[in-house]
Amino acid sequence: MAQALLLLCCYLIRDDFGPIIEEVAKVLLQKGRLPLVSISKFSKQNLSKTRECLFVLIQHNLVYWAETREGSRNSIHYSIEQSEILARLNFGIYVKYANEWARHRGADEITHYMLLTGKGTFTGFIEDRNISKRTNKFKELKETFNKMVVKRYLTPVKITDSKSAQDKASEAEQRELAKVTNFIPTKKQMAEVKAKLAAVADDDNVSTGSKRKINFENVENIERPAKQQKGEDSVDENQYFRVNYEKFNAKSRNRQIVEFVKTRINQSASIITKVILDIADDEKPSDIESRAISAQRIIRSVPVEKTDLFNQQMQSARRGVTREILIKQYLDYLMENDDANILRKKDENTGGMYTFRYHEVCESLKKEIFEDVIMEKYGFKGLRIVRILSEKGKLDEKAIINLALMNPLEVRQKLTELMIGGFLQIQEVPRSADRAPSRTFYLWDVDYKRCYDALLNYYYRTLANIHQVRFDYESGSSRLLEKKEKEDALRQLNRSSNIQLLNEIERKKLQELEQILTQLDTVQLRIIQNVMLFRKYK
Repeated sequence: MAQALLLLCCYLIRDDFGPIIEEVAKVLLQKGRLPLVSISKFSKQNLSKTRECLFVLIQHNLVYWAETREGSRNSIHYSIEQSEILARLNFGIYVKYANEWARHRGADEITHYMLLTGKGTFTGFIEDRNISKRTNKFKELKETFNKMVVKRYLTPVKITDSKSAQDKASEAEQRELAKVTNFIPTKKQMAEVKAKLAAVADDDNVSTGSKRKINFENVENIERPAKQQKGEDSVDENQYFRVNYEKFNAKSRNRQIVEFVKTRINQSASIITKVILDIADDEKPSDIESRAISAQRIIRSVPVEKTDLFNQQMQSARRGVTREILIKQYLDYLMENDDANILRKKDENTGGMYTFRYHEVCESLKKEIFEDVIMEKYGFKGLRIVRILSEKGKLDEKAIINLALMNPLEVRQKLTELMIGGFLQIQEVPRSADRAPSRTFYLWDVDYKRCYDALLNYYYRTLANIHQVRFDYESGSSRLLEKKEKEDALRQLNRSSNIQLLNEIERKKLQELEQILTQLDTVQLRIIQNVMLFRKYK
């Protein structure tokens, strides 16, 4: 594991759970799968405390455990999931946009509770909020909770969730091999089993944690209550749920795409893009493209507002241009424009069936962010060299000088800086067997995949530095923060705002500290969105 990524994971655990649990997590991150005794030994803590730390990490979906047979006894091994730790970077985004994405009030409260507890029940959420079942608030939250489960923002917790994907795959392979032979399997049998497991599709009828009500239309001599909707789902209040990160990540990706289209084209195109993404409502950020959507459905779904941009554009356009024609023109532009490359027309049914090209749009987004970073770090000359190599392929230094129209000394300096940053690679092409430098061509090349990995590693280092700086500031002002918390607690207890424990100098220092922490949070949020883009949409 890269050192920057290891540091970032440790800092995230420390910020959320404290230094003791951080030591246990660090051991698992460095050593991999280990039993309890080995974890206790490497973390230099007693077995009881190590077990408690593991319980906390398991509750928050960070650690998996699996029971394995070793000789005559069973042994439990623990492993930590790196992606689950990095997902904690996005928790603020999940809570902030939960109401907007789920389209129900109270979704942010439910999301916040589930992220805070790792996994929980609807009953636990109601008890935590101290809400009576007779109030309208309870009915509203229950409806919101039910909709979040149906739309897969929340997923039910199952017994098998305690096992990692590697353990599940290994067990499935062992079961299939046991059906084939009782002896050591041959290479052909192994290949057949792996191909069979790879071809098995996920069952669509996955438990959602809901209890299906009776459809009264298919049952004779039974009256259906007037207020009950047929086929309505009811939440199992004692079922444990957790936040579905993939669904929230997909929604965050869609938000970035809409902003990208708005910047690249205009606001009207971004409105149509948002409508298409809402209709598709895909659950995985790794999807290459969406399902096919008809043009008529897109046109019907575009909202009509008082300050409708389409009406304004129709007034400025030639006569005979209707709203439907204008939206179809936008769809054709999104499909045909080389810079956008957003839609693909699948067939001509119902006015045209369109699919959204997630992969191409995300690649354009990543390229734009990458070029902005190159521009910021190496200037316009560095960006010019990168673009030339991207367009022309492998070139030697002399060819780059001729194409870039730059001073040879500047070109050599920029090439060296870009190579040290991990954004350029050099290829040796010897003209003789002795590989003498004087008889060797040196070709420069840019590989965007490697560049994105280098940029992602740079983001990890930056986030780790931000967490360390934040920790240092808070540790240095720990006495001041404790005093502020005590003042707030006394004010809340006595219901009075006249209680003051901080003097003017301390209040000024506290205000300066809050400004610094706010700046760090702003920078961190901007980087987190880029990390999600480069990490999830490869």
